[in-house]
Amino acid sequence: MTARTAPPTALPPVDLPLDMLALGLLMRGPAHGYRLFSAYQVELGEIWTAGRSRFYGALAELPRRRLARAHLEPQAHRPARRTYTITPLGRQRFLAWLREPVTPLRAVRVVFLAKLRFFELLNLPRVEGLLSAQREVCRTGLEQLERRAASAAAAGNDPFGEILFAFRVYQARSVLDWLAWLARRRPARRKVGASKSTKGSR
Repeated sequence: MTARTAPPTALPPVDLPLDMLALGLLMRGPAHGYRLFSAYQVELGEIWTAGRSRFYGALAELPRRRLARAHLEPQAHRPARRTYTITPLGRQRFLAWLREPVTPLRAVRVVFLAKLRFFELLNLPRVEGLLSAQREVCRTGLEQLERRAASAAAAGNDPFGEILFAFRVYQARSVLDWLAWLARRRPARRKVGASKSTKGSR
């Protein structure tokens, strides 16, 4: 009797760390909860959707973890509102999170895109380091998937498992192709920007 290969396991959902998103938005300056949530919807809403209560819950935890300070700001004829300011520790934690590649591979669709968005929003340098590290992580993930897909195909006793592995392999390859395109695109954009700046100074 042929031994049955282990089938692909169901993948848990990928969620965005709302605390890091709130810290990233606070990198632009102090803000109250409603303004931060509105900025989240505008800047990151196309990547991930979270309800107001979840976002406020993550925001309220930041002072307890010393990642942000909160103070009440009086308003004329209205209740005082709570304004948040990022702390040096919060800034350090956010930047460390920002520059780490994401795992698992499917987190690229959500978490990695959010990181790219913050690099642009905050005009931060060294995004190339993140791109390079992410490509290496994805290459390793692809190699592991290819080995498992080859084993499933060789066993020949789980046709649908073979289909699932093949889907994940092709998905990983497409992510790597996209990352390579992104790495090529960024130097080209810098050259265009430098060219426009030179023309404008004449």
